[in-house]
Amino acid sequence: MDTMTIGLDNGGGKKPDVYDYIENPGDKMLTEMLRELIDNVELCRSGIGSRRRALFLVGGSGTGKSTALKHHFRLMPEFQPRVNEYGEEVRPLLSLEAPKPCGTKDFAVAILDAIGVPSKARQTEAELYATVKTQFRERGIIYLHVDEAQHLRRHSSSQAILDVQDRIKSLMQIADWPLHMIFSGVPDLADLLKGGDAQVKNRSLIMRFVPLSLPNNRADVQRVLTDIVETRCGLVLPDELLTDDFLGRLCWANSGSFGEIVTAVQGACFLAMSKGKDTVDRRAFAFNYSRTSGCLPNDNIYTAARWSEIDPAYSVADLWTPAKKGSK
Repeated sequence: MDTMTIGLDNGGGKKPDVYDYIENPGDKMLTEMLRELIDNVELCRSGIGSRRRALFLVGGSGTGKSTALKHHFRLMPEFQPRVNEYGEEVRPLLSLEAPKPCGTKDFAVAILDAIGVPSKARQTEAELYATVKTQFRERGIIYLHVDEAQHLRRHSSSQAILDVQDRIKSLMQIADWPLHMIFSGVPDLADLLKGGDAQVKNRSLIMRFVPLSLPNNRADVQRVLTDIVETRCGLVLPDELLTDDFLGRLCWANSGSFGEIVTAVQGACFLAMSKGKDTVDRRAFAFNYSRTSGCLPNDNIYTAARWSEIDPAYSVADLWTPAKKGSK
């Protein structure tokens, strides 16, 4: 279940559902960049469009990239299915998750699978991409979204990255067809922007989904707390949870990932409600963290005195099998 959105609104002034979309700090910039792609489609059709036909969204797991994209895809009419003059449904957006592993041939096959067009094992890579380009035009697909796009980086060698870049560039240069592409993934995705000639980077917009931290994102974290606890769940939010100390712990325990912070707040609220309480407190967060992190009692970020010295990535490090001498 997507923890940040189920539906876009409730209509008629109805109280928001706990799972309704929660605004991401990057939403404004993402809206602007998607609008720039949309506008460029029309400019390309007029012969004066920019060659920047790709958008790269790069950020750690749980930072909210995929959820934010789904939300904006649903809001913007240009991404929605429509009926053409022949009464046929046209879907301008094709969204897929890159398989793992994903070489350049695998990428073409994944696109055709997402469209619903069978491919044959004996087809060459060139034949597959020719089919992909034909299908985009025939089906009116103008936007291609690839999630987990770091999988396209099958190998880290310069030649492997160059091969992927060549295929991406070729898709952005389909004759008389303004295909625009959106890639979302973890920081490894940035490797596809490497290269001395920057052939993909020079054709792209790039947005980072950065981890939240205090004091820079205090207002954002407080907004999430207030929205979920009070507005959506109808619980009391004690002043203790609005202090910089607690907000800092909330960020730190979730590595600053927006989506994980949202999940943590929801989980604490659900726990309080299951106990019949009308207030959510620090203990609910600490209890849930102990179960999801497996940490020792003294390493619980919500209760430890020196919490900023605890790395949540190492919460079960004491249970790891010791590395053998000489191994890497």
